[in-house]
Amino acid sequence: MLQYLIRLDDLCPTNNLQKWDRFFNLFDKYGIKPMIAVIPANKDPKLRACGNFNPYYWQRVRELQDKNYVIGMHGFDHYYINHNSGLLKMNKRSEFAGLPLQTQKEKIRKAAEIFDRENIRPTVFIAPAHTFDRNTLLALHEYTNIKIISDGLLRSPYIRFGFNWVPVQLSEVEQKTKYTWTFNYHPETCSDKTFKQLELFIENNHHLFVSLDNLDFSQYTWTNAIMEKYCIYKRLARDYAQKLIAFMERIPAGN
Repeated sequence: MLQYLIRLDDLCPTNNLQKWDRFFNLFDKYGIKPMIAVIPANKDPKLRACGNFNPYYWQRVRELQDKNYVIGMHGFDHYYINHNSGLLKMNKRSEFAGLPLQTQKEKIRKAAEIFDRENIRPTVFIAPAHTFDRNTLLALHEYTNIKIISDGLLRSPYIRFGFNWVPVQLSEVEQKTKYTWTFNYHPETCSDKTFKQLELFIENNHHLFVSLDNLDFSQYTWTNAIMEKYCIYKRLARDYAQKLIAFMERIPAGN
């Protein structure tokens, strides 16, 4: 079986709304219900510089929720404070990974309080930069009703550490033949060319996009663990090779 999902990251009060609206209009045209990574208390300076402050931000989030978009808790403030790559070794920056349990609990508790205050019911956790650890999961279990983690590198949804995991494997659309694939876009940095490719892909494949309710989750096995380790270290080796090539290209000829 082939299934596609799509996720948009970094919804916050200072978004460039035109960049986001083109995604929303496309999804509504084809009845697609994306996952939206909502930042409760943004402190990321790059995101703060994207647009003017929107005083109707939370009303906009409620409207998306009313359309049955999947609302995700995208951390607390989206501010990276260390270089820990977490469980998945995805990036060397994190808001959560490596922090003491009590610190992470405070972040999750505050995020949950903001969503509750604004009558928003996040059903998915989406870690900024894909970096989190077991303490993050413990904090989610204590302070939220969230049971789904939008992350992972396998080809199908699975159950691990008491949560349902929906893997996020691709940053842009790519034609597949089977399994479940999540495309992860950042509207603020998505180019016109990349959006056009997404638009065409959805036009041709919209019938293959599903909601979280359509997914089946299997138990995480030792085979999954081996495959995940393979995916992690394959990516790390690729990244190292790319950095090495870039370094060698900067060395003047004859040295």
